[in-house]
This record gives sequence, C-alpha cells and structure tokens, in this order.
Amino acid sequence: MTDSRNEWNAPRRSLRRMVEERDGRLLVAAGVGSGAEARTLHHALSDMEEAGRIPDYVGGFLTYVSGYLCAAAHGLPDLGYILRTEIVRQTDVIEQATWMAALDRHNAPYPIGVDIDTGYGNEPSAVVLSCRQVHKQGAAYVQIEDQYAINKSCGHMAGARGTGKPLVDVEEMIATRLAPALSFARAQEDLLVAARTDALSTLGLGEALRRAHAYAAAGADMVFIEAPDSDAQLRRIADELAEHRALTIANMVEGSTHTPYKTPRELHALGFDVALYPVGAFLCGQEAVARYFKALAAGTPGDAGPTDPDFFARFNRTIGRQQGERWNGLFDD
Repeated sequence: MTDSRNEWNAPRRSLRRMVEERDGRLLVAAGVGSGAEARTLHHALSDMEEAGRIPDYVGGFLTYVSGYLCAAAHGLPDLGYILRTEIVRQTDVIEQATWMAALDRHNAPYPIGVDIDTGYGNEPSAVVLSCRQVHKQGAAYVQIEDQYAINKSCGHMAGARGTGKPLVDVEEMIATRLAPALSFARAQEDLLVAARTDALSTLGLGEALRRAHAYAAAGADMVFIEAPDSDAQLRRIADELAEHRALTIANMVEGSTHTPYKTPRELHALGFDVALYPVGAFLCGQEAVARYFKALAAGTPGDAGPTDPDFFARFNRTIGRQQGERWNGLFDD
C-alpha cells in the first residue's frame, strides 16, 4: 500500500483572503446543480487559469449552491419546497465533487457559496443551525434573504399565486436572521454572510436601498438587491452601496425579463464587486436535454447528441473515472 500523506489533501481557497486581496477586481460566482456540473466548472476554470486566459479584472471565482437549482434537482419550482436537509446534502455533493476535481488537477478547490433562503426556520437558533450545517459541508459564505418564510419565491419570479413577495421588516431580518448568521460566521475562520433583499419588486428601489444599507451597517459582508429592472437601477445600486465595506452582488439570470443581462466585464465597469450567474449552466444543459428527448421521440436521437466523438471519454475523465482507478491502484500489493 502506498503511504501518501498529501494524496487526500486539497485545502480550499480562502474566500476571506480572496476578498482581502482582490484589489478592486470582480469575483465571479457560478451556480452548479450537480456534482458533474461542479467538476466540469472546476476543470474549465483550471484550464483557463493554466492557459493564462483569466481577464485581469477578475479577482477570483466561486462555486455557488443555489436554492433554485436544489429545488429543480428534485423536479420542483423555487417556492419554498426544499428543506434544510436538501440544501445541506446538495452542499455536501458539490464539496465532494470539487475536492475530487482539485485533487485530480493538483490545485485547490474554489470557495463555495450557499443560498440558505430565509434560514430554514422561524427562530434565530434555526439560522445558526443552517449556517453550521452548510459550513460543515464546505460553505465559505451563506446568503440569507428577507422574504417571509412562508410562500417564498425565486427572486426573478412573482410571489405565490402571482402576488408580490411578502417581506419581514428590516428589524426582524437583522435580529432573527442576519445577526445569528453573523454571530456564527464570526466564530469561524473563513465564513462570510451575504444579505439579500427582495424589496425592489414590491416596495421600490428606495426601500430596497434602505434595506441594503441597513444590512451592510449591521455587518453583512455582502449585500444583494434582487432583480433590478433597468441599467439605471443597476448603476444606482452600485453607486449608492459603494460607501460600505460590504461587497455588492449583481445577480444575472439568463432569460429573465427582470434584470438587464450583463457580462462580468460590464458589471465590473458598473462598480459591482461580485457577479453571480446562478442558473446559466443548468439552463444550457436543460435546453440540450429537451432537444435530445424530442429527437429520441422522433426516432432520431443521434441528431441531438454530442457531436464530438470523444465527448463520452472526455466526460468520464471529468467525473473521475481514471482518477478512481488510480486511487484503487495506490492500494495494490
């Protein structure tokens, strides 16, 4: 048996250090909906880094565990159906996949951000438990929001039954959600907290900004106004929140009618600190899946399958077939 003490160690890149050293550059977070997507992301970013093709305005990358994608993986919409156990399990899957990918590439896995919705419980202690459980599975930041816990909805969709999204008031958000999350995070070496407000769609930009200012003043490491609907709103958000130490997040959803779609370069030019692309890869995959199933139903599945004859072999390398065989070989007599 081979005794290799370093064979299993892949310390994750520190988000706190990434933030401290970014020097005005943009952090880019990409959402993944499965372990396969997480490994594909890690390999793609590693390829780009090794080739020296990362733009100079980018200061680092993050892997993002989305509540929307967690619900979608269960065949459900983002309407508050998933529980803490599902997001914890999803985080564990993503952490393990990226750990394995990093060992395969002999580099360090990227920090993980986790969407914990409204905290999965009405009491502050429930928020602490949510933070602890996803942190144990590898989360470097948690994102918590001010929607009312019942009938919450995706930020780029109408509320339950087509209504506006009910929100808790600022004081309750800070006292029962943000403060417990921050208290737990400050006791850890590398855990940050992002505070999101959904106030814009129902209460207007002024109230959304008031809430974001309050959350930043309360100690949030990042602030996030969901679904600005114009370039002017994006610009005003970036300008007005620049006064805070907290980083400002912009959320880009492909196909959404709520927020003008911007590239990372454009968001950096506007003054945002973090560019979040939570569902783009998943939506691309689902479009290809639907096309394949329709072709299969028509009797021509080959017309919609991968065009690269080496794709199957390459994908098996991505998800670790050769890696697993090499690991097994470490224990041959």
